[in-house]
Amino acid sequence: MKIRDLFVADVTRDIPPVVYFHEQSPAKLQSEVSEYIITGGYPEGDPRAHRVKSGIHEQFVRLLQGIQHELTKKGGPELPASWISGFYGSGKSSFAKLLGLSLDGVVLPDKTPLWTALLNRDDSPRRQELVEAWEAMAKLVNPMAVVFDIGGVARDNEHIHSAVLRLVQSRLGYCSKSNLVADFELRLERDGEWDAFVQAAKKTLGKDWKVAKEEEQADDHFSHVLHVMKPDRYPEPTSWIDSRAGSRTGSGTSVREVVEAIDAMIHVREENKSLFIVVDEVSQYVHQDESRMLKLQSFVSELGQRLKGRVWLFATGQQKLEDTAETNNLGKLKDRFPTHLRVHLGTTNIRDVVHKRLLKKKPHLESTLRDLFQKHRGDLKLYGYACEEITEEDFVEVYPMLPGHIDLLMQVTSNLRTRSTRVQGDDHAIRGLLQLLGELFREQTLADGEVGSLVTLDAIFEVQHSALDADVQTTLSRIFNDPQVRDDVLAQRVAKAVALLELIQEQTPTMPPLLAACLYSKLGEGNRVQAVTDALEKLRSLSLLSYSEKHGFKIQSSAGQEWQRERDDIGVAQEQISKIAQDALRHLVGSMQERPRWKGRTFPWTLWFSDGRQAHDVKLQDAREDSTVAVDFRFLSKKEERASTLWVPKSDLDQLRNRLLWVVGESGAIEDHARQLARSDRMLERYRPRRESLTREKQRLLIEEEARFDELEGRVRAAVAEAFVEGTLYFRGQQLRPRDTASAFGPALSSVAMRVLADLYPHFSEIAISPSELNQLLEKELTGPSTKFMEGGLGILALDAGKYVASCTGLYPTRIAQEIESNGGLSGQTLVATFVSPPYGYAPDLVKACCAGLLRGKKIRIRPAHGDDITSYQDPGVRDLFTRDRDFRRAEFFPATDGEVTGRDRIAIRKLFQTYLQVDLEPDDEPIADTTFLHFPPYRERLRDIERRFDGLPGRPSLPPALQKLGRALEDCCRSRLVQKTVIEVKRNLDVLRDGLEQLGVCSAELAPDAIETLNKAARVRDHELSQLRAIEELGGLEDDAAVVTNHLSADRPWREASQLNPAIDRIKARYVEVRRSLLNRQNTEAEAVRSRVKTRSGFAQLDADQAHRVLRPVAEVMVDTTPEAISPTLVEVRDRFASRIHHAEEQANDRLDEELSKKTDSQVVKVETHLRGREVASREQLQAVFKELEDRIGPLLDQGARVRIV
Repeated sequence: MKIRDLFVADVTRDIPPVVYFHEQSPAKLQSEVSEYIITGGYPEGDPRAHRVKSGIHEQFVRLLQGIQHELTKKGGPELPASWISGFYGSGKSSFAKLLGLSLDGVVLPDKTPLWTALLNRDDSPRRQELVEAWEAMAKLVNPMAVVFDIGGVARDNEHIHSAVLRLVQSRLGYCSKSNLVADFELRLERDGEWDAFVQAAKKTLGKDWKVAKEEEQADDHFSHVLHVMKPDRYPEPTSWIDSRAGSRTGSGTSVREVVEAIDAMIHVREENKSLFIVVDEVSQYVHQDESRMLKLQSFVSELGQRLKGRVWLFATGQQKLEDTAETNNLGKLKDRFPTHLRVHLGTTNIRDVVHKRLLKKKPHLESTLRDLFQKHRGDLKLYGYACEEITEEDFVEVYPMLPGHIDLLMQVTSNLRTRSTRVQGDDHAIRGLLQLLGELFREQTLADGEVGSLVTLDAIFEVQHSALDADVQTTLSRIFNDPQVRDDVLAQRVAKAVALLELIQEQTPTMPPLLAACLYSKLGEGNRVQAVTDALEKLRSLSLLSYSEKHGFKIQSSAGQEWQRERDDIGVAQEQISKIAQDALRHLVGSMQERPRWKGRTFPWTLWFSDGRQAHDVKLQDAREDSTVAVDFRFLSKKEERASTLWVPKSDLDQLRNRLLWVVGESGAIEDHARQLARSDRMLERYRPRRESLTREKQRLLIEEEARFDELEGRVRAAVAEAFVEGTLYFRGQQLRPRDTASAFGPALSSVAMRVLADLYPHFSEIAISPSELNQLLEKELTGPSTKFMEGGLGILALDAGKYVASCTGLYPTRIAQEIESNGGLSGQTLVATFVSPPYGYAPDLVKACCAGLLRGKKIRIRPAHGDDITSYQDPGVRDLFTRDRDFRRAEFFPATDGEVTGRDRIAIRKLFQTYLQVDLEPDDEPIADTTFLHFPPYRERLRDIERRFDGLPGRPSLPPALQKLGRALEDCCRSRLVQKTVIEVKRNLDVLRDGLEQLGVCSAELAPDAIETLNKAARVRDHELSQLRAIEELGGLEDDAAVVTNHLSADRPWREASQLNPAIDRIKARYVEVRRSLLNRQNTEAEAVRSRVKTRSGFAQLDADQAHRVLRPVAEVMVDTTPEAISPTLVEVRDRFASRIHHAEEQANDRLDEELSKKTDSQVVKVETHLRGREVASREQLQAVFKELEDRIGPLLDQGARVRIV
């Protein structure tokens, strides 16, 4: 029986690939609706409801009920817009078109309304639910519709709202040839001039305007009619059209204008109608143009705000708004299309559509298929694509497909449309599922196949291959024409399947089992996985396919083949292979979870590598801070180099006896994989730095090469591990087989390492010293140290008369001290390396603890990398040196030497401290240094206090020489924090310290504050009061007191008996006050006499208080303003300055009095200087001459009425 015989309808018939929105004739619509399938509508108990949870029935009902809800909502719809989405071929365009034209009231040729025919296509159990939803909605609106594909009607860069305006204008009977004319038609209607225009058109054009407006010259006709109507405004027949030259969109340049125009047109021509605007392929139109998206947002909002449900917008798109990101243009439309008004047709609908339209079986032949299914059910589950849970009903419904094929083809088709560069120019190259099956039945003669044959992916390839990228098709052509593939049918089928499956590699890797399932061509064919695998490897070996673990197999593009040739041409030296093997070993050991353990302690690894050629004793890994297990890997390619007779004796040589020698087994696989890895690495080095400048194809190849590198790296590591496990281990003349101890690299290495640890470290100690325990050995006082340091442990400390001392008599410190002494000194690095290595295996902290004990016991000295030698555990930097590993390793350790300070010197120092510091101590360096650091700084501060007291003495006498030397000695002793240097400085300055400390005590007692105050008072009296009395010779019998003060202050130590100066000081100060007061009294007497003479002048009594004060002010200003006790101005100044200025002040007072009196009378007071002072008169004649001279000078002034004052 042929497959075509199973079906109710002819499966080879031609099914249109897409629904065209512009085909809206009743006959075309009758054809479309007759084949329209409404899926879903199953009640909850029906098994089909689980597969089709939301079919076309549910989406219709949901949308109609949503519209009803919005129309009944208070205030009307805010966003009257529905988004209708669905996968390519899901039927979203048919859904939108048939719904829109049903709302428009289209009647089919058989007189049946389209909406009735549409509802009749629902044959589901819940059909009545859809009918009721339609009727409920229809009661609320009187609908009309405009239905169009935006891609077919939009002009260049036109926004959707502008295209809507033009289509609405046409639908409502306005001019369809010119939107400018249509816009003006509306203006005429709104201005009440329409009837006049229609009449003028009939008269002018000789035809009805209804006819003229649909002609190609509609705009010329319109301009002519306006000229006739309004000759003043439009003087010429072409005036109107000329005035709008260059305009293309007319009204509608903004969203608001469009909505206002739509509102006006409906009001004028269809006042009782509700308009439904259905626009197809909106998502493709706006998703890459943000401006279009923003205008669409505004359009929806404006429709809701202005028209309140009188106009609705239905938009279709492939993407669900819920599945798009907010940053995407479509994602930004979410808030304009309410959720309850969104429709999505899922891929589950496609299966039902395919079944009902194409694959519906003849009822009497279904049993044949059921028998076949039962017979081959087991094979189907094992070898068919996605048939693990296939049921008999599934098989019968979709045969000759398998149920999983539908989802697979949807994924392939979706990715093909997204990725193919041919889609833009060949939309029909990618068929919908119905068309694809139709071509399979027709072109691939599947309809003529025997029942039992199945749809395979290679057959689908024959239908879809024209949509593949040109590069893929070129490679496929090369595959099909390759001499080794040309006659290999299976290899060709595999290549075709890979070409499609690589489109979904991100979701499902293209592996042999998947390919075998997709090429399962007939029931009972059996397992074809191995045959498919062989075909894949054949194609891969010919560089026709590429492979990665992440994505599986892929058609090798021409660029990929060039990439492969470039990779194969890369040469790989043996040195590179050796380097890759080293990296692999380093990784294998580094990734091991556990280290070998012995006596509770783990041992890290030291790794060596040699290849018998260029690499010799290359250190792969080192753990210098600890005892290690050294493994020496020998990567030898020649068999004779790996002979056990060579390596058994060599493993017992001195330089190798502390290593595990691991000789590799057969290394051929390592070299093969390493060469591939080296080539891959070289390709990455070439292309990674210029990734951004590569073509998209080469960027993809680079990503695949990165994945290939990771895969090859894993293979190399596995090959290295396997080769060494198959090799041989040697240790001190013993031969071991790793494979006998474990089957894997890591466990084998760990097992052998734990077997040899006891031989490697016979002197090993499990004693572990913690940082806090190590710090105990560096404390000043050993109180409660760890028992690990005692004689039963390391033997660093011992009890002596109840006191812990660093005896260092134990085995561990003794060994370390002997090593230091025998070498004349060692660096910390060498010291640690010696004792962490075989045969000791001491922990680094154990070595440090022993060194700390030896330092405390005065058995070693340490020279740090920077600074002076350390001889005491209390020296600065000791704690850092032992806690900082780097400082310890860089330091040098030497045997201790005898110092400059003898036991006799320490006893002398002890006596000094007892005598002058009242401190008793042990005659050891550390107590001496501690006491020095503790007590010398306070004594230095006491000395500074004495210095400050000396600074307070008159004349700042110099410190006694003993105290000056003491200051330097105290500073020298505390300058270094090193214990030994400090003790040496104390010894050198013993005599200075004795003299200075004794003198310091004497000065502290004698230089009391009272003595210092008395001396300063005496100095002030000497320098001021006594000096001024001597200047005016007014000592008044106090010469002896003056001598006492002066002589005492000039003594060597004037502070002694300073209190005896107080009586003399008091008497001198009293005499000074007496003399100064006498001078001031005399000054007051003379000043008062001057004031009296001025006041007694004629006219003074006429002055007011202010004028009198101004006149007498010069007298007050020359008086010395001071007190009897003041020392400034001096006595000499008080006496002489007033006497020299009082006469001039009297003259100034008289002058000011003259000025004030001149202001009160007309007569002026004229001051006449006689110049008679010092003039000698010897006779009466001369006297008369003087009088005559005065008369001559004064007379004329008197005659003029002036008053004359002779001066």
